[in-house]
Amino acid sequence: MAATKTAQKDKSGTFQVDAEALDGRSLRTGDGTMPSTTSGTAVGVKEIDAETTAAAPQTASGGGFWRLSTISLLVCVALPFILACFYYFALATDQYVAETRFAVRSLASGSSSDASGQLLTTSPLAQDGYVVTSFIHSTEILRRIEERVDLRSYFQRDEIDYFSRLADDATREDLLDYWSNQVTTYIDGPSGIITLRVRAHSPEDARELAQIIIEESEILVNQLSERARADYIRRAEQEVASTAGRYEQALAQLNEFQNDRSILSVEAQATETGQLLTGLLQEKLTVDSRLFVLAQNSISDAPQVRQLQRTQEALDTQIAELRGQLASGDTADGNLSRYLREFAEYETERLLASGLYEAARRNLAQAELEADRQAVYVTVFVEPSVPEDARYPQRFIMPLLILLGCAIAWGIVALIIASVEDHRT
Repeated sequence: MAATKTAQKDKSGTFQVDAEALDGRSLRTGDGTMPSTTSGTAVGVKEIDAETTAAAPQTASGGGFWRLSTISLLVCVALPFILACFYYFALATDQYVAETRFAVRSLASGSSSDASGQLLTTSPLAQDGYVVTSFIHSTEILRRIEERVDLRSYFQRDEIDYFSRLADDATREDLLDYWSNQVTTYIDGPSGIITLRVRAHSPEDARELAQIIIEESEILVNQLSERARADYIRRAEQEVASTAGRYEQALAQLNEFQNDRSILSVEAQATETGQLLTGLLQEKLTVDSRLFVLAQNSISDAPQVRQLQRTQEALDTQIAELRGQLASGDTADGNLSRYLREFAEYETERLLASGLYEAARRNLAQAELEADRQAVYVTVFVEPSVPEDARYPQRFIMPLLILLGCAIAWGIVALIIASVEDHRT
């Protein structure tokens, strides 16, 4: 009787025929042929072996992927975390932060409710604050600081760890990048307050650098203020110079006219001449009256009449001369009407030049006052102090951040590779 044949899988992953399922007789008959039952069993074993052979590479491939994933997890996640912990807890140098706060302000005019008029108040200037912060992060402040102290020595000391130290062959651009990492600024928009934080590897260095930055910022603001003040009043000064030259020229012309004509004031001279002419006319009128009286009395040949006639002629000559001095049709020298016209021209030019000069002087004084009101300056209300505790490096946070970042990156790459392998099989 033929027993039912079964196939079992051993530990090596291959299929074998259960020996107990076969009977004790030989699988072959006497004539050497395979019985039908045995023949069927052999065919089944061959099919199972074929399926096992096809599945074996897939199993081996899956096991290799997970082994590779485990190794990559250790190398890409665990190892960086261990190295980060070693660096931050054993090698990293302490860094101290000195903080100061200041503002860039300007004098402004504010109204007062009492009889004192206007009071000077201060107002913040956010725009100038941004100028100062830009200056703090520029190569210009590095140049100015290096003129005062050896800036590189603050960041190249032997006790500073390799990764925090400024390279010995660092260029100016490298120094600027390092400086921007060590010095931070923040501007509060509404108030215009600037917060400055300086990181250094010793408390004294942090405070000293913060104090130097404040001093250089004050120098910059003063320079900008002086330049703006000079630009603001330069035009007013030019106007004063121009009008002063015109006024001096008018005075010179008037003085020359007075010296040439020997007249201090034409108006005064005309008034004096007019008074003389009036006196002569009155005197002539008196002489004429007396001559008329004598003529009525038929005393024409008397010495008194001849004397009065000579006096009358002299008076007529003087009156004609004085009238010629006051006004005449010719242009001869001594014509007061001509002098008066020329004097009026010179005097008008002098008065106009004087008015323009006085107005220019007032404008200059107003420009100087306005420039003083718009002058900017630095107000430090939180002086830099020596820090007591090191705030950097962040020995607990940074290793955890590195661990988190490496884990996320490794997970993304692992998912991508797993997806690719899944599509391939």
